[in-house]
Amino acid sequence: MLRPEDLEHRAHARVGQVLLGKWQIERLLDVGGMASVFAAIHRNGKRVAIKMLHPGFADDQQVKDRFLREGYVANRIGHPDAVQILDDDVLEDGSVFLVMELLEGQSLETRLRQQRTLPVRDVLQIADSVLDVLGAAHDQGIVHRDIKPANLFLTSEGAVKVLDFGLARVRERTFKGSMTRSGMVIGTASYMPPEQARGKKDLIDARTDIWALGATMFRALAGRYVHLGQTVNERLIAAMSEHAPSLASAVAGVPDPLVRIVDQALAFQPADRWPSARAMQQEIRRVHEQIAGFSLPASRRTEPLGPAPTDPNPPRFQDSIDIHVSVVFEPSTAGDSIIVEVEDDSGRAGRFEMRRRGTPTPSDPEDEPLSEVTVIEVTEGSKV
Repeated sequence: MLRPEDLEHRAHARVGQVLLGKWQIERLLDVGGMASVFAAIHRNGKRVAIKMLHPGFADDQQVKDRFLREGYVANRIGHPDAVQILDDDVLEDGSVFLVMELLEGQSLETRLRQQRTLPVRDVLQIADSVLDVLGAAHDQGIVHRDIKPANLFLTSEGAVKVLDFGLARVRERTFKGSMTRSGMVIGTASYMPPEQARGKKDLIDARTDIWALGATMFRALAGRYVHLGQTVNERLIAAMSEHAPSLASAVAGVPDPLVRIVDQALAFQPADRWPSARAMQQEIRRVHEQIAGFSLPASRRTEPLGPAPTDPNPPRFQDSIDIHVSVVFEPSTAGDSIIVEVEDDSGRAGRFEMRRRGTPTPSDPEDEPLSEVTVIEVTEGSKV
């Protein structure tokens, strides 16, 4: 597996190339674990973004096919703030790419690295826009599964665009040396709810996205992750086993109604979260009107947030790497433990055994008792 710096070097080498005689790559915008994103211009003058799968996946036809197919999930949602896919193609060397609308502005991740936190009204406006997109997606049975600040883009026109719909399924892959597995999911450790962190694929639904949005709001208001830890694996273990702290314990001055919204979104059990994106959005809008004195516009467009003030001590957030989680062994006898394997896009891997705290009772929630975590082994790759 190529190191992140090698991927970036290869991506920079693409700048200036003309793809298939029509798309000229102008500059590199971003490099992720699966793909690089470039600004490009068509020979007719139209400016676009191009998302290109890394060369390491060029020999895997299944991954390439799914990359192209899943790229159109956002188009099926039919919401203007789900980033649209305009075209796709394959280069002579086998590299596949998607042509997307080019956005001007910055991701919420970039804004939070600059500013640490956002005002309450801005967080409410962003959450309202994201929930509007998620509501449309969930109506069609589409779960994003990777809502996080890096996938929320604040445009210069005041829109909030949701990126990377459907690509989570593309990134599922076989963990080296796995035993019989009961599921495989991916996500980003600090924005994964318990069921996703435990590899419980069958429990992932719309409420998984609600937890991730709650974690995004928590970070934007408190300037920290929900679960603290020095490494991605430590935060992943906490996501598996610990209840989220109340927002009120992490930051002072947030209005109580907003604390209740975020705390309910971050409930350990899916049944205790907001039942739907639209239900959470309705409460967001009610609280915004209560706090700001006016209703949010129905158009999903808000005032641009403006330039971020300079923070002399910007926070160090290092959690943009995707985590692949798999339940690889679940005893069929007493069900007293499960073994979870994880691997990230930089090559670091780990195995965790989760055991019950005690003898389960009929009243125990289905996923609650598996809470004690033991690190079986961690394989060092690039440091996360």
